[in-house]
Amino acid sequence: MARRQLPVDVPTPTVSPFLLAEPGAVSRRIEALGTPRSLRVGEHLYRQGDTASSFHVLVRGRIRVHVLRPDGTERVISWAEPGAGLGEGVCFDGGPHPVTATPVVPCEVLSVGRDTLIEAARDDPELLVEVVRRVAHKQRVLHLHVCLDGLPARDRVVLLLGHLVAAYGEGAPGASARLRVRPPVDELALMVGLTRVTTSRELSRLVAEGVLSKDGRSIVVRDLPSLRRRVDAVAV
Repeated sequence: MARRQLPVDVPTPTVSPFLLAEPGAVSRRIEALGTPRSLRVGEHLYRQGDTASSFHVLVRGRIRVHVLRPDGTERVISWAEPGAGLGEGVCFDGGPHPVTATPVVPCEVLSVGRDTLIEAARDDPELLVEVVRRVAHKQRVLHLHVCLDGLPARDRVVLLLGHLVAAYGEGAPGASARLRVRPPVDELALMVGLTRVTTSRELSRLVAEGVLSKDGRSIVVRDLPSLRRRVDAVAV
């Protein structure tokens, strides 16, 4: 049987390391192997410490990926958007999940068994290449979190806002943007390892400097060029 040629082009990376989403033809072929499953808000897709012989693709909704640290504090690692793969590493290395994945809105996922993927990859080896790429991307996510812990609070908040604008910003190109998601300050703080008070203080400073404005819980970036200059100055 003729073996398929492995891809030469690498897919465009997800717009932000804080977000997980994997579009593309190979991803769709992986999805075709899955078994559908529905999840309610707060129902865990998997918990930190669980083992599994399958991984998942998010079809609809948004999933919060977070870790409970030894000191009892929580860190939000990323948000999974439709198309995202979840749990590939544990599926293939047999170890426990290092994170918990929990829906924040009702979700639909496709669960793909390890043996099912391996069997399909005998004729379509691009499937395994795609899984390796996803695992490598998640290593970069963890690298970002390690680097964040060495940054001042202001730089952490600026970097996070830059990523969120790139993914969720709506408005006049190059001038201003409103985030179409409305994450509470507590959630933003958990994503960059800060307290709610510190995160709120840094957001207030950006408001006072004219970079941001707030409309209820919505965040509006009034001066995108200024935010981008600040993001570019963060050494990560």
